[in-house]
Amino acid sequence: MSQMIQPGRTAAAAAVVRTPSGKLTLTHPTRGYAVTRNPFAIAAILPLVVATFIGLDIAVLLNVDPVVMSGAFIVMVCGWMLIPAVALRGSLNLTHDGITFERGKDFLTADWAHVSGLSYKSDCGLCVTFEGATQSRPDIKLPGGFRATNGAVQIPLRMFGDRQYSILYDVRDQIPPARWREAIDLANKWSTTKSQVVYAGVVGISCVAMLIVMWIYTH
Repeated sequence: MSQMIQPGRTAAAAAVVRTPSGKLTLTHPTRGYAVTRNPFAIAAILPLVVATFIGLDIAVLLNVDPVVMSGAFIVMVCGWMLIPAVALRGSLNLTHDGITFERGKDFLTADWAHVSGLSYKSDCGLCVTFEGATQSRPDIKLPGGFRATNGAVQIPLRMFGDRQYSILYDVRDQIPPARWREAIDLANKWSTTKSQVVYAGVVGISCVAMLIVMWIYTH
């Protein structure tokens, strides 16, 4: 069963973890990782950007006013890019006893016994998962696949950019191989080449969309 932090406790309580005996202890983080502000940390940004470029072509074909069309296009593309910078905040701290995540007044913590392991999700990649975590409130969600509901927590590592590899190694050092090996094997099936193809496809479709707009205006 998860524990709820009583109202009035501060974010500093995120460093509290439960020991196997059930006693709450205060520890200091040995490693801290801040959430990245990379706009592509949220995978859904890519199709949204592509859809915006395609929408630009549709607007041109419908003879929408160029000023209105250009303004809407810029606002939408910039808006998609700003989602991570505005919504993705927080830090992950790893202690000798467990893991804590803090985001403003929201925080959660779990000792290593409650870290169920690593999982691989097709929409958000490798994730650290908890069962029975202590949360500041019963439901915490962030864009990109972060979910924490009544002690069941899923934290996508891609939210931390290149620092995800350090977190991965730290977690693997603390839990049995059975809790992470399958997820790593699934992640390895998605090669770097596939990622490059996806990003190249996004750039290619966007460039084609702009060329279509140019052709329509010049003919």
